[in-house]
Amino acid sequence: MFATKSIKTCYNKRGDKMLKKYKIPILFAIIAMIAFFLLFCSKVNSDLMWNFGYSYNTASGKLMYRDFNMVISPIYPAVTGLLMSIIGNNMLSFTLINTFYVMLVIYLAYKINPKIFILGIPFILLSCIANYNTFCILFTLLLIYLEKEKKNDYLIGFIIGLAFLTKINVGFLLAIPSLYYFKNLKKLLHRFIGFCIPNIITVIIFVLLGNLKNYISYVFLGAMDFVSNNFQFSWMTIVIPFLVAVLIYAFIKEKNVGYLYAIFFMGIIYPVMNEMHVIIATAPAIVMVINKFDNFLYKLRYIAILLIAVPLLGSIDNYTRTNYSHDNNLFKFRPIQSEYIKNRDDLYRFFDGNFDNVYFLLYDNYLYKFMLDLPINKYDVILFGNLGYKGTEKMINHLKTLDKDCSLVLDVTVTGAQFNWEVIKYVRDNYELNTLVGKFYIYKKVKTS
Repeated sequence: MFATKSIKTCYNKRGDKMLKKYKIPILFAIIAMIAFFLLFCSKVNSDLMWNFGYSYNTASGKLMYRDFNMVISPIYPAVTGLLMSIIGNNMLSFTLINTFYVMLVIYLAYKINPKIFILGIPFILLSCIANYNTFCILFTLLLIYLEKEKKNDYLIGFIIGLAFLTKINVGFLLAIPSLYYFKNLKKLLHRFIGFCIPNIITVIIFVLLGNLKNYISYVFLGAMDFVSNNFQFSWMTIVIPFLVAVLIYAFIKEKNVGYLYAIFFMGIIYPVMNEMHVIIATAPAIVMVINKFDNFLYKLRYIAILLIAVPLLGSIDNYTRTNYSHDNNLFKFRPIQSEYIKNRDDLYRFFDGNFDNVYFLLYDNYLYKFMLDLPINKYDVILFGNLGYKGTEKMINHLKTLDKDCSLVLDVTVTGAQFNWEVIKYVRDNYELNTLVGKFYIYKKVKTS
C-alpha cells in the first residue's frame, strides 16, 4: 500500500512539473486553434476579400499599384503573398498565415507582461482579423516591448518604418512617441535612420519596377482622397477619451513611453470611426491598461477563460445560424454565405459563362470575380481613395473607353461604406438599364457620353 502511495506521489509531482513547464505552449496551442476557427468560420465580407485578394494577386505575380489598385502600403500583401506563394495560394493558407500573425501579437502581449497577459487574449482575438490591421497592432506591441527592454534605436526606427509601410498614418502616429527623447538628438537620429532604411529599400524596388509613380499616386495622394470622403462615427468611439485619460495618467506617474504608443495608435480610428476600427484601435491600449493594473487584475486572470469563450461561442452561434456553402477550389473549404453562391450562379447563367465583354462595378467585385475565376484589374476596388490621384476622373475616363456593346454589372443596393457614388451616378446617367438579374442591375453601354 505504501509503495503504491509513493509511486502515485512521484507521478503527481512529475506531472505537476511537466504541466508547469508546458502550460504556456499548451495554452498557445489551444488559442491558436481558437484563432484559426474564428478567422476561418467568420462571415465572408468585402474587407476580408480585399485583403485576401491583394495577397493572392501578389502571390500570383501581379504588381501592386499597376495590375491592381489599393490604398494601403505594400508590406502586408507583400509578406502574406510571399508566404502564400510558398504554402498555397488559397484561402486556407491565407487563414493559417493570419493565425500565425495573431499568435505573434499574443506572444508580444506575453512578453510585455507574462503575469496576466492571458487577460488581453480575448481583446486580441476580437481585434486581430485577417487584414493589415493585425500587422499594425503587432508592430505597436513590438515597439512597446522594445522600449521596455531598451533595445537598439536603429531597430526601433526600423519597426516604425515597417509600420509606415503597412499603413502610412500608423507609421506617423507611432513615430510621435520618439519625440519624448527630443533632448537626445543622437537617439532620434538613429531612429530616423532606422525608419529610412525599409522606406528607401521600398522606393528603390518600385523605381526598378518602374512603378514609383503609381505607388505615390495610390498610397499617398489616394490616402488624402480617402480621408476626405470616408468619415464615419460610432457611439463606441466614446471609450477612446476614457482610455486616453487612463493612459496619460499612467504615463505621468511612470514615464513609460509604452503608454504613448498605445495613446497615439488610437488615432488610426480617424476617419472611419466605426465599431470594428474602435476595437482595433483600442487593442494595444487594453494591453497597457492590463499591464498598469496587473497586481489588482492578477486575481481575475482566470476570468479570461470565460472571456475567451465569448468570441468563440459567438462565432459558433453565427456559424450555425448562417446558411453556408463551401467552395472547394480557391477558397479551399472555407464557409461562404450561400447567398453569394446563388448570386454567382445567377450571373453565370445570365451571361452563359461568357464574361469577355462584362464590366463589374460592385462593392464586392473581388468576391464575385474570384468565384467566377475572372482576372482582377486596377479598377476593381472602386472606393474613394483606392483609385489614386484624381481616381474618380480616371475611372470615368476608363468607362468611356469600353466597347459600345459591353454590359456593366451594378448592385441593386449598396450598404457598404466608402463607395464611390460618383462613378455609379455616371453609369446611371449615361447608360441604359437593360435588366435585373438577382441582386444585380445590368446596364448596356449604348449611349455616347
